[in-house]
Amino acid sequence: MLKGLGVNVYVICQSVRLILGRAAGYRRWVAIALLGVAAAGCAYQGPAATVVDQRLTWFSYIAGEDLRPLCREADGETAAPDRYRLIYNADFDEQARGYDIIPGRAGDALLRQTVDRGVSLLQGIFLPGRPLSPVNRLDPVSAADVADLEDRLAASGAFDPPPVGLRLNSQNFYWLVMGCRAGRFFLTGYDYPSPRFEAIRFVDWIAAQDRTGVALPRPDSRLAIQPTTRCPNLSRDEGRRPCFDVQIGEDDLVGTGSLL
Repeated sequence: MLKGLGVNVYVICQSVRLILGRAAGYRRWVAIALLGVAAAGCAYQGPAATVVDQRLTWFSYIAGEDLRPLCREADGETAAPDRYRLIYNADFDEQARGYDIIPGRAGDALLRQTVDRGVSLLQGIFLPGRPLSPVNRLDPVSAADVADLEDRLAASGAFDPPPVGLRLNSQNFYWLVMGCRAGRFFLTGYDYPSPRFEAIRFVDWIAAQDRTGVALPRPDSRLAIQPTTRCPNLSRDEGRRPCFDVQIGEDDLVGTGSLL
């Protein structure tokens, strides 16, 4: 019953997204009514308590779906305070990390840190050293440190036009950076190995602020996947590692359904 849990959860959530996206007219309203509960379970609404919740909401989280409405105040016109989310995919099978900078009232912030320590279930077996629960922390960040991060993001090109079309593979190493900047949502990515990845200036800031107790892994060129590599057909081999691609759009992610 638990075999391939990580893979099947992705398939369920992406199937819901695919059906809602393709349905039209009356059929769309029927689809919404039937799949509303399932879709709600795939929407990120806060830190996950279990690896199951983490898997269910992962695509929503890395796309920043919950952040978009926060870029404007309730009047829909006024820009809300800037906020940021940085995600490090260090071979998703091994580790994925998320850092949310939640703005305070005086330039300070809270840093929400999440570490998913890899797939806990594979072929129905509990893997040693792979806890079922993600690591979650919430720590204060000073206004000076927030300003320092913003300078580092700017120096890393995070606020520049995104590399539209850049494909990122879950079995590789990459960073996603997104958030609200001057009332507008933005999203960009950095693939490894690449000159763009080498130009990142915010990793030292993350390492200094991290309080999870889980070491930040360095990219491993031996595991780097060529950009043209596609995920295998998982439906033919449930024993394979979960694998998915995402692609950078103008201000969003596209192609998250490639697992299907």
